[in-house]
Amino acid sequence: MRFGIHSNSNRDVGYRVAVALGNILYERGITPVFRETVSDTILANIPGVEFGGFDNCDFIVSIGGDGTFLGVVSDYRELGIPYIGINKGSIGFLTEIAENAIDDGVDRLIEGKYKIVERMQLKAELYDKCGRLKGSDICLNDVAVLRGNKPHIVKLGLMIDGKHVERFYGDGLVVATPTGSTAYTLAAGGPLLMPEMQAMLITPLCSHTLQTTSYVIGPDSTVEVELGSFETVPIISPDGHDFVNVEENDVLRIIRHEQNIRTVQLGYTGFFQNVRRKIIQRGSFYENSQE
Repeated sequence: MRFGIHSNSNRDVGYRVAVALGNILYERGITPVFRETVSDTILANIPGVEFGGFDNCDFIVSIGGDGTFLGVVSDYRELGIPYIGINKGSIGFLTEIAENAIDDGVDRLIEGKYKIVERMQLKAELYDKCGRLKGSDICLNDVAVLRGNKPHIVKLGLMIDGKHVERFYGDGLVVATPTGSTAYTLAAGGPLLMPEMQAMLITPLCSHTLQTTSYVIGPDSTVEVELGSFETVPIISPDGHDFVNVEENDVLRIIRHEQNIRTVQLGYTGFFQNVRRKIIQRGSFYENSQE
C-alpha cells in the first residue's frame, strides 16, 4: 500500500505529525509518499519515504484543518483517490483522525474497517451580461456571494431551474453541498445534511426580509444568482478561494459537478454526534486560545 501525505507546515509545525505518521506507516509495511517540493526537509529522514505524485496511492492523507483538507481536494480531485484527514486545525469537521489516534486510524485503513462516503461537488460559472463565460471553479463545501469591503447591502436575484424565486437584500447568500452544511451555512442558520446525501442548500445571509429560510433543492437543479447594480463590488468565493472580478449584471450559475469526492469514514461516531461534539470542542478551543 502507498499513502500520499500532504502536511500543512503552518499547522503541523516542524512536520511532527507527518514524521510520526510516516514512521507508523513504514512499521506496517506501507510506503509514505510526500510531494517533491518537501524533499529537502526532515521528512527525507523517514525510512522508506518517497517523493513525487500521488497517482498510484491508495489514500491521500491531509494533515491540518478543514482549509487544508479543501486545498488538498482541490489539488488532487481528478485522481479519484479516497481522502482522509488528521486534525491539526481548530476542530476540523472534515478530518476523521485525531492526533492521538493515528495508530488506530492507520490500522483500520489497513484492515479495511472503514466506509467510503461519496460527496457531491458544485461547479460555479460566472457569466457577464452578454452571456460570455468569465471564469469557473469547483468546490466541495460551498459558493458564497458576499457584500464587498464596505457595509453596503448586496442585491441578488435567485433563480432555480430557470424560474425566478426571490430577491435578497442583505449580506449575500451561500449555495452549499451537504458537506458544506457544517460550514458557513451552519453559521447562517441553515440545516444540517448528512454528507452522503445528494442535494443543494441555498441560505441567505442577514437578509432584509421576514423570511430567512434555507432552500433545499435537488442535486441536478440549476441555481442562478443575478447581480444587479451595486455601490460596493461583491465577492464570490468558492470554498474560500479567490474568484474572477464581479461586474454589474453578472450571473453566477451553480450546478452539480459530474465527479464526486470520495472520503474515508472510520466509524468512530455518528455524523450528528460528531458535529455536536466538534461544535462544543470549538467553543472550548477558542476560549482557551485567548488565555
